[in-house]
Amino acid sequence: MSAAVLVLEDGNFFTGKALGKWKQEAYFAETVFNTAMSGYQEIITDPSYKGQFVCFTYPSIGNYGCNTEDYESDKPYLSGIILKDYPETYSNFRANESLVSFLEKYEVPALTSVDTRALVKHIREAGAMRSGIFLLPNNWSPYKIHLKKEFHEWLKEKKKAVQSSPSMEGSNLVSEFRGQEVQTWLHSQAVLDGPKIAVLDFGIKRNILRNFLSVGLNPILFPGDTPMDKWQNFNPDEIAGYFFSNGPGDPSAVKTGIQNIQKILTFKKPIFGICLGHQMLSIALGAKTHKMKFGHHGGNQPVKAEENSHVYITSQNHGFAAEEATLKTALNQYEKVILEKNPNDNSIEGFRVYGKQPIISVQYHPEACPGPRDAEFIFREFAELVKAQADTAG
Repeated sequence: MSAAVLVLEDGNFFTGKALGKWKQEAYFAETVFNTAMSGYQEIITDPSYKGQFVCFTYPSIGNYGCNTEDYESDKPYLSGIILKDYPETYSNFRANESLVSFLEKYEVPALTSVDTRALVKHIREAGAMRSGIFLLPNNWSPYKIHLKKEFHEWLKEKKKAVQSSPSMEGSNLVSEFRGQEVQTWLHSQAVLDGPKIAVLDFGIKRNILRNFLSVGLNPILFPGDTPMDKWQNFNPDEIAGYFFSNGPGDPSAVKTGIQNIQKILTFKKPIFGICLGHQMLSIALGAKTHKMKFGHHGGNQPVKAEENSHVYITSQNHGFAAEEATLKTALNQYEKVILEKNPNDNSIEGFRVYGKQPIISVQYHPEACPGPRDAEFIFREFAELVKAQADTAG
């Protein structure tokens, strides 16, 4: 394996070894960390990680291989992964290939033998930031590289390249998610029946759609960042509810998607948003969002509703969040609203609007994959609202 290094925009660096298939000598993205202990294939194929390197805090990644079933989208969308240890032997009755084989197939670069504990501690202090992973020149060893004068000159050059790379703030990364591939996959899973819901695809995870099917809904996908008047086969009279999916990037940059949501709000039908969809819905209502220091990425984030003391543990993956003050002001237009917060940092985790137009909006992932299923009941809650709407319209 070739020697490689992760360079952060503040000049800090972490050495390791290149793993997988590197098509180029350098890749640029924002580095974040994920605390999940399993589910690396679902994480790698989660479209919400587009434009990011994911550092796994669990030390050994790849021990149970990869399979044909645990995809959350058609392919990986992230820019690369960072590992402490890669076990060359994998074992699982469902596996049909190794993690390295999986990465090579999709040309995803990986950096292993990295001090991930030190990297995560730094990100927690300094925040998620732009970064680059680079192959070292062939005659350089990663060991005691800091003693090499030539390396520090090389590092200055790479730091400048990282600092000139695109920032996550202001980036619209959802334009390539058009709904067609996901709809084709969906038709291969089951006969679609039940009340129709319009799904705005901003980078949706497949397990969200599996959950809609399990509660008797018929999801119809549309390109979320395309103007509604250009949607094909869209008939609002046939739609009993609307869903806004997860996805990557800065929610405030998805201007057309926000305009679509504002239009949908006037239809007065049940609405459900997850992650990026929740953030964009918050903006459409009049709130603002902000970039978090290092975000929430993992399967152990607590959520508590303001109305009771019950806490449930959730899977999360986001670097932006709705601002509480502006969200509360935006929600003043509704009679009954319940907010949810994260007890760890008091950030907004979602809200419920009750009344003539029910809204469920959550920052976390009730479909998990990977992660706990404490919040899976939300799909049943939304299905009940949609079916009531369909019965009224029928």
